[in-house]
Amino acid sequence: MTQNQHVAIQMIGDPLALSIQKKLDQVPYQSTTAKKEITIFRVPSHIRERNKYFYEPRVVSIGPYHRGREDLKCMESEKLRFVRKMLDINTDVTLEDYLEELRKLESTARKCYYESVDMESDEFIEMLLYDACFIVQLIVNWSFPDSDIISEISWNIPLIKSDLLMLENQIPFIVLQRVFDLYSTRDEDASNLISPSSDNSMTTEFDNASTLSEESEHEKATLFDCLVEFLQHGNETFLVPEGDNPYYHLLDFYYQCYMRTQGFPTMPRNKFLILFKFLGQKTKVSPLISSFKKLTMRRHRLPKTAKRKPRMIPCATELQEAGITFKKAKAESIFSVHFSNGVLTIPYISVEEARRPQIMNLIAFEQCNGEDIKPLTSYAVFMDCIVNTQRDVTILQQNGIIENKLANEKAAAEFFNQLRYCSYPDYDNHHLAELFKKVKTYCDSPWQKHRAKLHRDYFSNPWSIISFIAAIVLLLLTFLQTMYSVMSYYRPSH
Repeated sequence: MTQNQHVAIQMIGDPLALSIQKKLDQVPYQSTTAKKEITIFRVPSHIRERNKYFYEPRVVSIGPYHRGREDLKCMESEKLRFVRKMLDINTDVTLEDYLEELRKLESTARKCYYESVDMESDEFIEMLLYDACFIVQLIVNWSFPDSDIISEISWNIPLIKSDLLMLENQIPFIVLQRVFDLYSTRDEDASNLISPSSDNSMTTEFDNASTLSEESEHEKATLFDCLVEFLQHGNETFLVPEGDNPYYHLLDFYYQCYMRTQGFPTMPRNKFLILFKFLGQKTKVSPLISSFKKLTMRRHRLPKTAKRKPRMIPCATELQEAGITFKKAKAESIFSVHFSNGVLTIPYISVEEARRPQIMNLIAFEQCNGEDIKPLTSYAVFMDCIVNTQRDVTILQQNGIIENKLANEKAAAEFFNQLRYCSYPDYDNHHLAELFKKVKTYCDSPWQKHRAKLHRDYFSNPWSIISFIAAIVLLLLTFLQTMYSVMSYYRPSH
């Protein structure tokens, strides 16, 4: 504001104007919530309120968003025990060394959070130390189980894994990397520490959890090796993405490993504003944000003559009535969904309660990670479309597509319906947009509708087929008898 404008307001003497002007003078020209450094978001309240169970930790808090909750304080003492264990295992690195390195990262770490972190410097550094040491010591002892740490909290491990993969329950990955670098340092000169590195291919060396014995062997592993060992589910094999893409936090690492394991290549990080991708879906300023997004992201505009792709497709029951058959895909990737000649091929998926919070948070993260392609979101919308009722689940079960480990078919239907809560794709450009178009065109064809009705009414079971054949035979006999009678009338026999 110019000096003349300041003088004009002062001459007016309106106290409210003066108060507002002071606030305006303190506001930076660049939005603090639109910086590309922001990587740790809040789930919008209208999504979280549907079911907090999916988005709020139940055992351990990581980062500032849920710090201090009464129901999570029991794990704070465990964090202290983990810190002490790390200091006892590697005596070459002192507590002061950890704090010194974390102070260097404080400014960068604060910028990662969508909401401003209202914590003093020492409190913030203390939080990063406890949380990072807890995660690092947990994953190391999981990979090399020779300690009492895992055994004492084993009953909580599934819940802890779930909590560590929640969008709001994160600390920057660079903090984990730095703490792991220090923890894995073994040198005669304690001051000669391994310098922190963001190179994903860096290999570090650390002792087994039983390194208190001088005869124990050194195990070579990276932070990524330990994380993959800890995060992979059941018999699945996670693949660490290649290249030098940075990881934002633990959930981002899991997302990129999961996508590569599913055969979907990870994309280079988008350098444009990433906040608008998530908040521009369900807010009052959606039109403004949408317009800004078109300018910054340079989205492809459809020609005026082009038809918009369908937003939805019918459920499995209606698709079956339209003559579409279902087939289990041979590919293991959940993204290998195809439609051709009336056959919808869908990969196998196991429906279990433990995976639901992980999938919900992966989708929530995908909405705000700044990338145009959102395959998980597309898949969630697709499954929500074809699964509406228990009957839809039964159809997919009969074709070997769904393995239901929940209580019943109704619970499985609710499982897929809940995936849409934070799934807001660009319906003209999403991953399965062309498949939606093909399926809708097939269902809208009059010929396909009549053919499907004929099949449903007369060929749905053996008795219907027998009745149909009998009716055709009877019709033919009646026709022959009529023709014979007519011929006998005009050509009487001698």
